[in-house]
Amino acid sequence: FENTLEAAQKARAAARDWLQGFDAILTLPAPGEAPKGLADTGPAAFNSLWTLLYLPCLSLPSGRSGEGLPLGIQLVGRLYEDARLLETGLWVESRLGEKP
Repeated sequence: FENTLEAAQKARAAARDWLQGFDAILTLPAPGEAPKGLADTGPAAFNSLWTLLYLPCLSLPSGRSGEGLPLGIQLVGRLYEDARLLETGLWVESRLGEKP
């Protein structure tokens, strides 16, 4: 168990150093469109890494699938820089074009 905690700490330090060159990174929040209905929000597997690294994430709507279900993008920011991530998210949102 200690080796796992140590590995997570090393990964957090590496992520902190790597992210210094970026305002945010763009990634997928989920493997596809949102599920139908409100009973489930879908799989969280795409967020597990960011949770392990303690990095803030922000998902934005970016369109709709052929069935009309929401699609999204996700921005991941630097540790403890949630406000900066929100500012970056507003900038990205303003450039996505037509609102979904």
